[in-house]
Amino acid sequence: MRRDPVPERSERFLRGAARLSEMGGDIADIGEALADIAPDVAVYIGEFAFGDLYCRPGLSLRERQIATIAALTTLGDTGRQLRFHTGAALNTGVTPAEIVEVVVQMLAFAGSPRVFNAMLAVREALADRDLLPVSPGRPADGPDRS
Repeated sequence: MRRDPVPERSERFLRGAARLSEMGGDIADIGEALADIAPDVAVYIGEFAFGDLYCRPGLSLRERQIATIAALTTLGDTGRQLRFHTGAALNTGVTPAEIVEVVVQMLAFAGSPRVFNAMLAVREALADRDLLPVSPGRPADGPDRS
């Protein structure tokens, strides 16, 4: 008999699982990934990150995804999470070009290596949905580089 990877079902957890589902994810995936080492982490992520933070008023889910992509880019070494949140951003109405621009904007804060690696993760997520190529942005009033 298969054990439930996320046995706890508090109101916060259920709210978080519903929000994650709305974004295109499944809390059970987190639970299964950590079931044999730290199943409580899935509970904490479900309750706190998705049940509390992602359900707060003040920002739309679309805006939260833009902020999340920016934060993950600056942290570095978050390819798995960037791939997921790129898909979640698309599910909430963020366009591929907007996602790319958010990552490009992080050059000023995160540096080239982190932006390069983040862009590779974003590219994988966009490729999975057959959304490549993405038209590059041009500076609005910068020098013409053609």
